[in-house]
Amino acid sequence: MSVTAARTVTIAAPLEGVLATVRDVAGQPQWWPGMLGSEVLEEDEEGRVLRARITTDVKVLTDTFEVAYEHPDDGLSWSLQGSSRAQRAQQGSWSLIAEGEVTVATMRLEIATSVPLPKLVQRRIVGDAVADAAAGLQRYCEAPAT
Repeated sequence: MSVTAARTVTIAAPLEGVLATVRDVAGQPQWWPGMLGSEVLEEDEEGRVLRARITTDVKVLTDTFEVAYEHPDDGLSWSLQGSSRAQRAQQGSWSLIAEGEVTVATMRLEIATSVPLPKLVQRRIVGDAVADAAAGLQRYCEAPAT
């Protein structure tokens, strides 16, 4: 059985910048709390990431796993590939909508865990991860350029 969470935030930044941030898989640890590392394994001819090895701190353990990415026009989606200590499956996405000079960003994440934790704890971990990622993206994209 899987756990699903979603979070929507309004970011005071244009869509193009938010989309570039989300698709910069190697740079995600700069703003995504709990993401300890992101190693790009494969890119397409346009330089978009197709596969990466991600290391995360999921509160109960550190997990390293591979994901495959797709690049729809309005965001980024991914799915777990190969093995993971904490997950049997993962599907995630960022969907972005331009509303004038702001961007509405929605993150969705569905994880089937392999760690024997109560469902309440699993929901909390996944929900917190999604909320933290959405808030991190918002802070990063709204920060003044240095």
